[in-house]
Amino acid sequence: MRIHKWRQLYIATFVIFLFVFLECKFDRIEQPSFALPEEVIDISVTISDNIDEVTNPHKGVLCMLVPDDWSFLSATYESSVGSGTMAMSPAWADSANACYPVEDFDINMKWIALISDTGYTYTNNPNVRVDIKMQVGQTQGCFALAYLATKATRDLICTGWSPFSYPHYIGVPDVCDTTAALQAEPAPDWSQLFDRSSGWTGSDAAYSIPVSGYDAASGDAKEKTIFVFGDTFIGDVDENDRRINARMIRNTVGILSGKTAVPESIRFYWKTDAQGNPAAMFEADTPQSKPGDWIWPMDGISLNGKIYVFGLRLDSGNSIFQIVGTTLISFQLDSADQIVNYRHQDAPLYFKNEATDAEIVLGQAVMPMTDFSGNYNPDGYIYVYGPRNVFGSKGLVAARVLPENFEDFSQWQFWNGSEWVSDIGSCAVITTGISQEFSVSPLKDGRFLLVFEASSKVKVRFGESPVGPFDMLQTVYHCPEVEENPNVFVYNAKAHPHLSTEDEMLISYNVNSWHLSELMQHADIYRPRFIRLKLFDGQTSVEKRCGDTTIEKYLILSNYPNPFNGSTTIVFSLRQGAIVSIEIYNILGEKVGTLTADEWKSAGNHSLCWNGADPQGRALTSGVYFCQLKIGQNVYSKKMLYLR
Repeated sequence: MRIHKWRQLYIATFVIFLFVFLECKFDRIEQPSFALPEEVIDISVTISDNIDEVTNPHKGVLCMLVPDDWSFLSATYESSVGSGTMAMSPAWADSANACYPVEDFDINMKWIALISDTGYTYTNNPNVRVDIKMQVGQTQGCFALAYLATKATRDLICTGWSPFSYPHYIGVPDVCDTTAALQAEPAPDWSQLFDRSSGWTGSDAAYSIPVSGYDAASGDAKEKTIFVFGDTFIGDVDENDRRINARMIRNTVGILSGKTAVPESIRFYWKTDAQGNPAAMFEADTPQSKPGDWIWPMDGISLNGKIYVFGLRLDSGNSIFQIVGTTLISFQLDSADQIVNYRHQDAPLYFKNEATDAEIVLGQAVMPMTDFSGNYNPDGYIYVYGPRNVFGSKGLVAARVLPENFEDFSQWQFWNGSEWVSDIGSCAVITTGISQEFSVSPLKDGRFLLVFEASSKVKVRFGESPVGPFDMLQTVYHCPEVEENPNVFVYNAKAHPHLSTEDEMLISYNVNSWHLSELMQHADIYRPRFIRLKLFDGQTSVEKRCGDTTIEKYLILSNYPNPFNGSTTIVFSLRQGAIVSIEIYNILGEKVGTLTADEWKSAGNHSLCWNGADPQGRALTSGVYFCQLKIGQNVYSKKMLYLR
């Protein structure tokens, strides 16, 4: 029986993380840190491919996100399997934009795609060096370039097989000041909390649910947190860090008393089977469950003293990681922290489009915006998120429900890109590039923080509403485990807002190994790691001219609310005094308003209000507008959605 369980674990690991290891990657990207307008610059990119290709010859594709007035001049490549030239491919540029939309980064950028002149087959993993000549345009400022590589084959560019690297800064004409870039730091106290030598000794997932239902940062030392884990090792770890008497079960829970990472304050729970062996806490026991199904726990919420956890129901019959449904688990805790009043029901939060093979799973992230959640600017709804997965490419989708209707799925609403509807199949992708597990959290400045993992890095986007738009992708942490051990990979980053502070977000990510033997010989690998992301500097906030909410000094340009109806407040921050102009443009590039023209502004935070009208006071039509902030030759843009 034990051998069978380990074999099952190995297969599961293979299926889940196939995309992580069988991929090409960027080994080196060389570009200048600054350039003069109209200067010709050299860029060199080195790519290694881990997959032997001995059947169909494939051309190589390299995509670059560059300012829209830059020009491609030439490119050559050299490798162990061939060399030649690369030419521009508008079709592949469109594909890159479909996976990584320009508006998620900077509307003044564009994708350039280059494709090799010849396709190759090979039996030894090659390194490819691409040398590119680009001509810089006239626009001055600090630009973050991105690079994306893929084989010229269908449905590959958006998946984890295609490495994506961002940001790579270049200043025109001066070196970029990136000292204000977001960077997270390790949180060793929280990481060590899950470094255990007996009983529970490692897992993935690590969702956290405040038992009180208060999801925002607070100093309540009496708070209890339920941690929900996926595949978990139960057993012992010897003095040589080797697992002994180890057994893996599908899921467990932990209950932490207090809000600090004290090892003695957390206890772990699982069931036992008829033979007294460890067993999963949550079993596939719903009416639609079939023999062999199992539950992968997702995120959850506490409502009126009842804990809810979403479950992903999987079939271990034909495919070890085949999704067959979603469930909703509910229970309460008694005075001894034992689970009572347990209920497990099927939930219609899984949808598969058989024609396109697109899958939607809701429940991977929960964000309460209710009064009792403690979050800023509550609208009364609970937002539930998940990935829309098409051939490995994951996009963010959303649903919402009022607390009193949480278990009545007929009352759930789904975001179709413009409005809330009743059909889950109408879910529209809000933003792209997320991991299977992630989080969306409200911030005190009115924005929303999306946290996820990509390319062995913890990344974030900031949204203007619970359904976006979300702005440029930012890398906040390079997970060191992948550099220390080539067999290790990381995945599924997410935030824990109620264990954080208002200015600093606690974030976890999972660590695993491609080789089961390493998980047995090195027990320290398989457990969540934690980092802290500083979001605000604690300086005095500035009051907005329209509305009661305050905006903290953070971004150089932002607006809230967005989308807006009536008026929106445009907020910007200056590190030093400067002459500033702020203008509004429509989607055709026509100027429709000026908020300030060549006006001196001191260092610090500033705000202006725009009411969606032209200079004559006439209300403009609904649609997309762009706020442009000009400081000397530097131009910063912000997309705004006006809804009348």
